[in-house]
Amino acid sequence: MLQMLQKGKGMTSLLLSIYQLLQSKFAHHILTAPSTTAILKPSSLPFLRHNRSYQIRGMTSVQGVQDPETVSYLRQSEAAEIDEILMGPLGFSVDQLMELAGLSVATAIAEVYKSSERSRVLAICGPGNNGGDGLVAARHLYHFGYKPYICYPKRTAKPLYNGLVTQLESLSVPFLSVEDLPMDLSDSFDILVDAMFGFSFHGTPRPPFDDLIRRLLNLTSPDMNASRLPAIVSVDIPSGWHVEEGDLSGDGIKPDMLVSLTAPKLCAKKFTGQHHFLGGRFIPPAIIDKFRLQLPAYPGTSMCVRIGKPPRVDISALRENYVSPELLEGQVDSDPFDQFQKWFDDALAAGLKEPNAMCLSTTGSDRKPSSRFVLLKGFNKDGFVWYTNYGSRKAHQISENPHAALLFYWDALNRQVRVEGSVEKVSEAESEHYFHSRPRGSQIGAIASDQSSVIPGQQVLHQKYKDLEAKYSVGSSIPKPKHWGGYRLKPEVFEFWQGQQSRLHDRLRYTPKEIDGKRVWKIDRLAP
Repeated sequence: MLQMLQKGKGMTSLLLSIYQLLQSKFAHHILTAPSTTAILKPSSLPFLRHNRSYQIRGMTSVQGVQDPETVSYLRQSEAAEIDEILMGPLGFSVDQLMELAGLSVATAIAEVYKSSERSRVLAICGPGNNGGDGLVAARHLYHFGYKPYICYPKRTAKPLYNGLVTQLESLSVPFLSVEDLPMDLSDSFDILVDAMFGFSFHGTPRPPFDDLIRRLLNLTSPDMNASRLPAIVSVDIPSGWHVEEGDLSGDGIKPDMLVSLTAPKLCAKKFTGQHHFLGGRFIPPAIIDKFRLQLPAYPGTSMCVRIGKPPRVDISALRENYVSPELLEGQVDSDPFDQFQKWFDDALAAGLKEPNAMCLSTTGSDRKPSSRFVLLKGFNKDGFVWYTNYGSRKAHQISENPHAALLFYWDALNRQVRVEGSVEKVSEAESEHYFHSRPRGSQIGAIASDQSSVIPGQQVLHQKYKDLEAKYSVGSSIPKPKHWGGYRLKPEVFEFWQGQQSRLHDRLRYTPKEIDGKRVWKIDRLAP
């Protein structure tokens, strides 16, 4: 490792490997990884805790939303100066910036256009850095599950660009000449990446790029059937546009998505497509201060952030065509508790947030159901355990009707597990043990909150918490309130659900039966 870090080329390779590993969440190969073998005991789940920090979200999890009026837009000279500073005193190399830019473009595309619906991507790459960004984006899209093709008519004879070509060729990504391209690009491709010219381009596009721009422009003609048109994604600057004044001639590309890099250029104010993203999460404070940039905060570990509101969508058209391994009767465990353990281990290995979150549904004597999410805090052959206030609504319903249903939903794995059964309180000793394993703040919060009761305002709850915090000094034991403790659902039915294509989902139900005096589980396949 030390030898790699001592060499610039080795460092670049290491960075590429790290980025590709981080992006593996877009692939589904995690489903076929071997499960971990740790036994999930009641004492093991309390450590699955999160201090939740919420951010405004866009259409999906990695996008933020930023008002375009509050974002800085760069002139051409400013964009060039920033690049000079990045690659000068700040020590960035061209290949580092290109890798970050290409990854940002690929991430933005994957956020809006699912590979299951739009898999065929043609990246049209110019001879400069913008073209290099397109080559990097194509490589990442390959690893995200897309089928990229490259049109790179004017190749740059430099080691960096030759290396990008070699990387794509090693993945068997096809390179197409302009002559190889069909006249109607909509017949063969679902996404067209415009990576021809960046902010430093001057003048009028020359052959063959003038013809390629016309082909893309023709796809926005009102005579075309919009339902079969490929999406056009422009990298930083739509080709044919003036970097500051936009599409002056009207002959420029009309992209559906624009992925601005570093900061949006002035022409981005004229962009009227549905999806505008900012990518390139690498601007240091020195540049932000020098140019007085107002840039959006990137949510979480995202490489892109949405600028402007996401487009309105037809809710009835929102659907997912799942791609998953088959869930077959001969491959699952005969014991549903063991099968649940395997799937829970997969959820942990996939790094899902709060994999122990479960929807708890209860019904009281009024027969009106209610649902809420709680956290699983223990699991074994005796059942599933969670903790709550015994004065809450769910507790009252359980006292009137001691039966409930649990639902685990692991989106990234296309999996659900339903569990139904009777409910009982755990022992006082078990509740006491778990209560004192919780963080001090959670213990005080359990005492302060009279769950489900009406309170005058938030300040009342906060004041009560402060009073209790002062009462119980740091290091002192906090007594568990009598109104707080655990429940255990003893399963009577399990159902394991695996999403599949065309809604032909796998559903396996486990129900108990007696054979020769022994309790065994019967497995039935249910129609989706």
